[in-house]
Amino acid sequence: MRTLSFLMLLLMGFACMPTNHAQTPALHIPNPGSPERAAILDSARASIDGEIGRTVQFVVERLAIQGEWAFLYAHMQASDGGPVDYARTPMAEAAEAGFVSQVYAGLLEKEKDQWVVRAQAIGPTDMAWQPWAADYGAPEALFKLD
Repeated sequence: MRTLSFLMLLLMGFACMPTNHAQTPALHIPNPGSPERAAILDSARASIDGEIGRTVQFVVERLAIQGEWAFLYAHMQASDGGPVDYARTPMAEAAEAGFVSQVYAGLLEKEKDQWVVRAQAIGPTDMAWQPWAADYGAPEALFKLD
């Protein structure tokens, strides 16, 4: 009987404890044409232009946002719809050898109402974004490609 009373008292104590579970923000996909999507794509484009001196267009495969984080996975193309020309860029030699793709992956963080590129892979031939969740503290759910 004492054991039962003790267990009941213990259970009631746990039931009365406050819970401080922070809710995880829901993952969402911004609609094409939305200001949020445009801001993310513009930030990624500016970062690519700064790295390789080429302006690209995106064919978005995945753009997901959770909280202050966004992950962009897209295929890059030149303004004429053709492949990005890596000639006369820092990636020219690797591209000529076949070690550069037309893929872009970027991790962005919202900072003071601006999307800032925290990590990016321009033309990766592997899953360069795999460690980004752990490295930057971004939500794992962002990186799930279908």
